[in-house]
Amino acid sequence: MELKNSRQSHLELIIACTIFGSSGVFLKHIHGMETSSIIFYRLLFGFSLLMAYLLITKRYEVFRLDKKKRYILIIGVFNVITAYCYFKSIGYAGLSTAVLLLYTAPVYVTLLSPVLLREKITSRGFISMFVSLAGIFLVVMPVNGFFGSGNQLYMGIVFGLVSGLSYSGTIMTVSHLKKDYSGIAQLFWSALISLVILLPFGSKVPGEVLAMNLPVLIVFGIVTTAFASLLYLNSAAKIPAQTVSVLALLEPVSGILLGSLFLHEPILIKTLQGCVFILLGSFILVWDTGAIPMQLYGIKDPFMSFQTAVRLRIPGIPQIILAWLFRKS
Repeated sequence: MELKNSRQSHLELIIACTIFGSSGVFLKHIHGMETSSIIFYRLLFGFSLLMAYLLITKRYEVFRLDKKKRYILIIGVFNVITAYCYFKSIGYAGLSTAVLLLYTAPVYVTLLSPVLLREKITSRGFISMFVSLAGIFLVVMPVNGFFGSGNQLYMGIVFGLVSGLSYSGTIMTVSHLKKDYSGIAQLFWSALISLVILLPFGSKVPGEVLAMNLPVLIVFGIVTTAFASLLYLNSAAKIPAQTVSVLALLEPVSGILLGSLFLHEPILIKTLQGCVFILLGSFILVWDTGAIPMQLYGIKDPFMSFQTAVRLRIPGIPQIILAWLFRKS
């Protein structure tokens, strides 16, 4: 019974992360609306379902706002900036590039956490940062070189990098509040604050334009803002944080695949190479050799290096990956 529940939680988390990567597909079907207005109505419909869920399940403690109120406000601001820049990046550079640049957040967290959270940068953090930076370079490098590309791609890259920076701010703020507010409480308050910030933009949308896009906006909000978030929080509470961190890497992968499948975006070799580097950088950051039973692999030393652990677990794979990563496009 416990194994069945564990599998169900893993499946829920995988579904949630896959849904998170689908934002670009919805955006391409919304016409005549500014990015800020799209974010407002996405949040509005998602927040409505979230409110209904909280009332039905009688989670009234979520409505209580006690400590560190200004940090709750900061999360709302970061969420608006992240969503705005991410959606803009999708419009300029495409879903695959935008979602990978969003996932540069761990690099910024590594750089900023010693200053803002007073956490030391570990050797693993340094390795993760440089591997991720290599991936970023591959993703943002245009096919024809930097001098042969238009302003649109540059705008997409800038918006994507800012979305990653803002997302890192959200991650650090959430980490600071985790002892005082549950995940669902942070979701509720950040969504409410974001709605208040975006209210002027939502009210400017002409009625006929809103009516035309209403079906997509409703599904967009309910599926990505409420359903996926609740699914994620519910499953993450039942799964070790290590596993959650690794499975969360499915979001950029699903973004690339969905962009190719539904938006017909080409998947370039350099994009895939950059994807591997960025995901590998994040994976290095969350890798925990202590969580794996060493005896199964005949390993006696629990303090082996990361490279040794990888080599013993997947013989031959590192060499294959490296050969593929550095192949010419």
